[in-house]
Amino acid sequence: MSSASHSSVRPLLILLLGVVCISFAAVLVKTVNTNLVGPSAVGFWRTLSGAIFLAIWTLAERKTLLLPKHVYKWSVLAGFVFFLDLFFWHRSILRCGAGMATILAGTQVFCTALLSYVFYRERLKLSFFAAALSGFLGVALLIGIGSETVTFTHEYILGVAFGLFTGISYASYIMTVRRGSHEQGKIGTGAFMAWTSLFTALFLGASSLIEGEPFVPPDLHSWAALLGLGLVAQALGWRSISSSLPKLPVSRAALVLLLQSVLATIWGMLLFQEYLTLVQIAGAVITLAAIYFGSIRATLAEVVEERSAEISKAAGS
Repeated sequence: MSSASHSSVRPLLILLLGVVCISFAAVLVKTVNTNLVGPSAVGFWRTLSGAIFLAIWTLAERKTLLLPKHVYKWSVLAGFVFFLDLFFWHRSILRCGAGMATILAGTQVFCTALLSYVFYRERLKLSFFAAALSGFLGVALLIGIGSETVTFTHEYILGVAFGLFTGISYASYIMTVRRGSHEQGKIGTGAFMAWTSLFTALFLGASSLIEGEPFVPPDLHSWAALLGLGLVAQALGWRSISSSLPKLPVSRAALVLLLQSVLATIWGMLLFQEYLTLVQIAGAVITLAAIYFGSIRATLAEVVEERSAEISKAAGS
């Protein structure tokens, strides 16, 4: 097995860890009473506490929090697009549920693939398109298309629209973090993510104040949920994702990130009794299959192919 093939397994596992962590984000958001803390304020406290956790983590590793001057602009840009992501996503959660909002955010796979081709000229194989189309079908079924028991109210449709905008913002965030991670050199992911979280908090804080929504959490329950968002989703989850993204093809990473949507739906069903029809369950199965065949199996196939090439080369010599 070549060192390149072996080194691709570890970042894939780190990415999966990050995805599991952020799959709990919608659950934690939903536990906060948004009548007492507005949706933008929830994002502010999440990213501010996340920035603090990331800064402490980075300093504990005896690494600097300072970035090269030319990298700060990428951190600001990443903070802005992540602000858009959370702005739309939290409003989608309120209108169509934790699992559904996260599923809609998973449509980033198509935007990410297009952006990766435009900016990085990453070649997309036919198998990826097949898996992406399967994932799109699964997401469509999860939304409720084809189900007679799902009511498409005005609020639900608005929530779907916010979720789709989340997907576009999510894809932009992935591409920006990838570029910023390349630009930062040997500084490390922690410092970049700490600054990005701080800039996101500033944008969300400004948005919350402009909207005039409830800002300060009133009880320990809300504080616990918000600090959980900062530690589990923002610090551990996004650091794991951000550190692994530069080491994996964007198209494959985007497919793995779809797993967040399925897990969030499962957590919503188990913890909040969010109703899933048989059609929506079928959509979850199709989405999981697309993730498996489009990413994990493709990685293993590349390892086997390269190992076979090594054996053939050794036999020929």
